[in-house]
Parts: sequence; structure tokens; C-alpha cells
Amino acid sequence: MVGGGACPQQESAPVIYPVPTPLVPPSRYRLFRGSERQLVERSVVTLQASGFYWGPLPTKEAHTMLEKEPIGTFLVRDSSQGNHLFSVSIKMESGPVSVRVLFIQGFFWLKDLFSDCPVKLLEIAVEKSQHTPLKCQNGLQLTLTRPLRRTRILSLQQICRRCIISHYGREGLGTLHLQPALRKYIEDFPFKI
Repeated sequence: MVGGGACPQQESAPVIYPVPTPLVPPSRYRLFRGSERQLVERSVVTLQASGFYWGPLPTKEAHTMLEKEPIGTFLVRDSSQGNHLFSVSIKMESGPVSVRVLFIQGFFWLKDLFSDCPVKLLEIAVEKSQHTPLKCQNGLQLTLTRPLRRTRILSLQQICRRCIISHYGREGLGTLHLQPALRKYIEDFPFKI
């Protein structure tokens, strides 16, 4: 060993850890608390299972997609306006339009229709508008007939589920002798649309 002495201890520089920044909510929407938060989370999961929820799709793109579709075809997307959760874009005779879905005191509203589930709300809107179009404040009349799904062809399971719900309704599921896995699959998305 050259020099033969011990190395003097060097003081290392103190380690400075950055102060954590406060967590920012991952979306531009207001914060929901308690049962309202659970309702919104459940609604997003249900919409994602629907196949016609397109997430943060810009209005212009939604309208372009609907241009070639039959009148009454609709899709659900995130609202481009920060104080609303969702919008429904619909192909009308005059061209595509978008309508905001309001969320007030635990209910989703589309014109004078409401439900605690956005998919159920759209199911009601489809049923009601078969007889009488939904009237908007500006005189526009909305008719909803069918959703524009991300995947055009439904699986056999989805077709069977929709057929069972259409025939027996949500209320009639208890009368059917179904395997538990099939019952859960139907109950996870008990809608006709």
C-alpha cells in the first residue's frame, strides 16, 4: 500500500428530498364524496361495459363518426365542458348534435328524464323517443334509436343477455333458473340497449 495512512472520513453532503407535491385529481371534474363518488364510479364502469361510451372523444370527431349513421344513432362521451360529466352525441335529420347529461343530486338528467344510472337513462330515452321525441329548449326534437358501439358485432353472450333482459326484464331474473356465473353476467349489465 502506498502512503500507508488511513483515509480521512469525508463528510457527505446532506441528502435533500423533494417535498411531495399535493395530489391533483386525475380529471378536470369536481371532486365527488361519499355515495355520490360511488355512484359516479359505478356509472363509469357501467358505461365502459356498454360498448357505446367513447371516453374523451372531441365533439367534432363524434359528429364526424355519426355523419354516416342512421338518424337516431347515438354515443356517449366525456363532456368537453368541465362542469359536466357526459354528453350524448346524436345523429339527427339536420346532422349530428350533442346534448349534455346533467348530474344533479345523485341523478343523471337528459331533458326531463332522469335515473341514477346513465345507461338506464339512455334506455328510458330510447323507449320514450320511439313515441314522442325529446324536446330541447331551442325547439330541437331528439330521437334516440340505437347506440354506436365501438365494436359493431355483439358477442353471442351479449346477444343472449340482451334477449333475456328484453323478454323477462330486470325484475324477472329472479324467476329464472340460471347458473350463478350466467346470472352474475346478466346482472352486471341488465340493460336492453
